[in-house]
Amino acid sequence: MRALVMHGFGDATVEEVPDPDPGADEVVIDVACVQPSVTECMLIAGDPVAMHDVLAARLAAGPTRFGGHEFAGTLPDGSLVTAVETAACGVCAACRRDRPDACPSPGVLGFTRPGAFASRVAVPLRSVVPVPDGVTASQAAAVQPLAGALHGHAIAEVRPGDSVLILGAGVMGVLHAQVARHGGAGLIMVTGRSPAKRSLALAAGADVVIDAADDVHAAVLEATGGIGADVVFETAGGMPSAGLAGTSTLDLAARCVRRSGRIVMVAVLPREAPAPLGLLRERAVALLHPRSGAGGYSPGSGAFEQALRLIARGDVDVDCLITHRLEGVDALPKALDITRDKASHGALGPAQVMIGSWGRA
Repeated sequence: MRALVMHGFGDATVEEVPDPDPGADEVVIDVACVQPSVTECMLIAGDPVAMHDVLAARLAAGPTRFGGHEFAGTLPDGSLVTAVETAACGVCAACRRDRPDACPSPGVLGFTRPGAFASRVAVPLRSVVPVPDGVTASQAAAVQPLAGALHGHAIAEVRPGDSVLILGAGVMGVLHAQVARHGGAGLIMVTGRSPAKRSLALAAGADVVIDAADDVHAAVLEATGGIGADVVFETAGGMPSAGLAGTSTLDLAARCVRRSGRIVMVAVLPREAPAPLGLLRERAVALLHPRSGAGGYSPGSGAFEQALRLIARGDVDVDCLITHRLEGVDALPKALDITRDKASHGALGPAQVMIGSWGRA
């Protein structure tokens, strides 16, 4: 089969590789649609974000396969599925105590094992999530960021009427705005640099949209009567080379949140990014990081199932973020280029690649 292979940072090509050899309790999925994440694009380019050192060590040992955790595909029986990217090991002390979220060495699709930047991918059976009727392969491939937004709102304990500030109107910002609107949040404020993304934020349910070039702190204080936001989701920060806002957004979040409020760090900042710890301590602000994976907030459903349910019901619109679709596994390098530099290509979200059977795409 054909798959993306990294030979070095900034050097990824599509090549012939062996078909996946599933182990016990694994299944092979024919990839129908895959989209790169911004984090994957940064790591492939060599940016010093989380997992950079691990990937560097792998590359030092030779070519490696990396990336491809946001996807949908078909099982041998033709059913459309996606898969949770993070799988606990199942054997450590935490897993034996039914605390997979505390597993010290979970497997991560596309990171610790080959992902869906390929024609086919092997995943653990326990990671497979059926896609409900009415949800396309394209929509299902975009479900992982939405599941991440659900995790962020869960850890922030957004309560009915809470004022929410979302820094950034990219994919995660728009998804957080939609989750906030359907989750009973009060005043929803979103910042954005481009007019197109600010328009998306309004359509997603934002009450107040602020140009990121303006005085965001002053605008937030005005909108909240001088109190500040109850919860701030920081989705804009990251490497400027990837079209992100650098590291100053964490300081902005610390100034815009109310005393004893909560900040959720959604963005992936450089490992040595400065943090306004003194200001956070002085104002008794909680700094939170959302978990990844299926989650366990309800015994009857995980974050992926709930995210797919929101899409199927029409409560969350992921199609508005999909502006570029390419065909065939050989288009993966182009999809990486578009996703890493969305502004130059006029893209609002990751470029999707349709591979093989489109299923219900």
